[in-house]
Amino acid sequence: MAEVKSSVDTKRQKIADIVPLDSPLSMYIEPTRACNFKCFYCMHSTRGVAGGELEKMGFAIGHMDMELFDKLVRDIMEFPQQPKRICFSGLGEPLANKNLPEMIGKLRGAGFSGRIDVISNGSLLTHEMSDALIEAGISRIQISVQGLTDEKYREVSGVDIAMSQILDNISYFYEHEKEATIYVKIIDSILEDEEDRKRFFDMFENICDTIFVEHLVVMQQQMGDHGGRVDTTKNLMGECVAPREVCGVMFYFLQVNIDGETFPCSTPGLTNSFSMGNAKEKTLKEIWDGQKRNDLIRTNLIEGYTAIPVCDNCSSITACVTENDDSEYLDDCRDEILKKFPE
Repeated sequence: MAEVKSSVDTKRQKIADIVPLDSPLSMYIEPTRACNFKCFYCMHSTRGVAGGELEKMGFAIGHMDMELFDKLVRDIMEFPQQPKRICFSGLGEPLANKNLPEMIGKLRGAGFSGRIDVISNGSLLTHEMSDALIEAGISRIQISVQGLTDEKYREVSGVDIAMSQILDNISYFYEHEKEATIYVKIIDSILEDEEDRKRFFDMFENICDTIFVEHLVVMQQQMGDHGGRVDTTKNLMGECVAPREVCGVMFYFLQVNIDGETFPCSTPGLTNSFSMGNAKEKTLKEIWDGQKRNDLIRTNLIEGYTAIPVCDNCSSITACVTENDDSEYLDDCRDEILKKFPE
């Protein structure tokens, strides 16, 4: 039976004690911007809609070029310290890129020994894809369940998906995994009541390693509070978290999108104007140590994260912070940390 546990790592180092870092602790790589779902909480829900958020952002839908990915692998391995975790995630569905197992295999082949995760909706997790991911060296796959019935999937994701297919995909991976694990979660706003919650656990707890009901948070500012469904005072675990002024995420995180643009957090669909530099033109180490990132960190410390226009109203700052976790709380030591990031 699966352990009821969120995906949030509770064994964290205190950021104030370890900055500045010479390498990111965690990375997101966006393997694709294509998605087969149109979930209400994502910009893809406006795909094909004239004047919709996806069109406004000007994002081209496509996969990451393998030449760029090969460079990212070289750059990652040139960091003084390997990231502890690399996750394939972004604005698209990672499994829509058929090269994903090859990407994971290239990281492992280059000597990457940390965690390699994939965040997926699970609909494209065919038996063949599961075999390929496991063989390539995946550490964990996180499946975001979008409903408990075919009808709910249509309502939430705007597509026709057979619930039996989702269950079969997850079951196969779970039965054939070696060292890899599978995490299944659903957001609370999709469940109607406690009976639905119990049904969710009954359906999935015997075909995954960990399972959880997550609170719906705002991960794409362009989508607002999803029609009032979000309580922004709560984290992914549904716990009330005290507000804070300094974002701890940008001190240890690096995201690379399909265009090679880099960002200091995991929020998908960030505007390219927020980029710290393009990985096609600079090494990841140069970007990590670069002036743009340093300036963002200084603004974050001096004025608070809301002084950065793209970060204003972001709830990612507390989404993955547990109720009693102070590892990312930097408000009371900002002056001391600022000395470590001179102009």
